[in-house]
Amino acid sequence: MGNSTYLTLGQAAEMCGWSKGAISKAIKSGKMSVHEKTKAGFQLDPAEVLRVFPKKTETSSNEQLETPNKHNVNSAVSAEINALQQQITTAELERTREREQLTDRIESLQQMLADEKSERRQLTALLSDQREKASKPPRKGLWARLTGG
Repeated sequence: MGNSTYLTLGQAAEMCGWSKGAISKAIKSGKMSVHEKTKAGFQLDPAEVLRVFPKKTETSSNEQLETPNKHNVNSAVSAEINALQQQITTAELERTREREQLTDRIESLQQMLADEKSERRQLTALLSDQREKASKPPRKGLWARLTGG
């Protein structure tokens, strides 16, 4: 069964004509069971709500006809709102995760670049030192200088 078959606290209050406070109190006392508790709030089974809180009688037949229609529209809108809120939450979590991955990757690349620069400096120093040695004529010892060799 999907989320649309369950009611929020506000929807349950509207459906049975009792206050959200009364329904919340019944949940906390254990008088009424909850299908699921999510970040968005309680998910209540309509049959369980009506078991604990039978509908209060309507004062006129017009209200009795209008209430189910209003409830159906409100329930559909609420279900759509809940679905959109879940999509937003999921998108925000994904964005946060991707941002963390990109930050880690940037730090890794910056470290690699710093390591490469350091290696390049060391190689340049070694090559420069080798060129200096190669360009100088070899030094002759004292004996070679005296004998002309």
